[in-house]
Amino acid sequence: MSDSELSFDSIEVGKLYGPYYYPLEDRFARYLEAVENEHEWHTRRSPAGPPVAPSTILGVIGMRFIDDIAPVPPGTLHIRQEIEIKNWIRSDRVPILYGEFTDKSEKRGRKRFTFEASCRDGTGLILGTTSVTMAFPVEEEGRGQNEGAERPGQGKNELTAISRTLTQEKMTAYSEDSANAQRGKSIHIQADIAKAAGFETTVAQGLMAADYIGEMMERKLGRAWYESAGLSLAFLAPPLCGQTLTTGGRLAEEHEEGAVVRQVYEVWCDNDAGETVAAGTATALAIPSAE
Repeated sequence: MSDSELSFDSIEVGKLYGPYYYPLEDRFARYLEAVENEHEWHTRRSPAGPPVAPSTILGVIGMRFIDDIAPVPPGTLHIRQEIEIKNWIRSDRVPILYGEFTDKSEKRGRKRFTFEASCRDGTGLILGTTSVTMAFPVEEEGRGQNEGAERPGQGKNELTAISRTLTQEKMTAYSEDSANAQRGKSIHIQADIAKAAGFETTVAQGLMAADYIGEMMERKLGRAWYESAGLSLAFLAPPLCGQTLTTGGRLAEEHEEGAVVRQVYEVWCDNDAGETVAAGTATALAIPSAE
């Protein structure tokens, strides 16, 4: 890890980083504790053999890869996340990543970057890809706020909702291995750091909302969510400690891809004030049901 924080000027677009080895076996139980996902595939045998991690952990692994390059400044906001799922992430294998910064730009006076990484395990099995877009802090106007995006017209929820209350204990378990937590500069753990960054209290990582959406899709799709699926989310508002987040989703469209069907779901996650903290799409391939 670099001694210096990541900065807009220090980012070299196209420079390849890696290999980065994520200590999944060491972090697995603590991660499950943080997201409260009690699906039996994560604690007992799974269709892959040993227990497997929720597929959305690819987002966390990508963030820790950035940490390994250089810590982001406190108050840097996660604004988009793309995850492509290719295979089961077995808890007894080490994820290995290679990645690069693919873009840096300025939008509405805020500098931002995109980092993309591919992930395999030690056997060479492709697990998936992750892409994160983050916005650097600004000095005054807009502090503590995401860039904002239109919430899609979701309509009535058709899926089994996941509801989780963001306690500091769970937020700490989720973020304690981050570079900023280890430096005592985490907006997710230290309230004074969060307030200095413009928030009223500590802020959960947007990826926790992604994990809840992932659990909803896991319950709906089963194996298909682990073998060929994707999640694309915009983070619209910072989820704060003490809020309860609730997911929702509906099947938006289906279209044939050879012998299988691509299902596209609109998905979202709201806080208990009725604000949408994350929204986007989840996709998966499914075998058509017989008429």
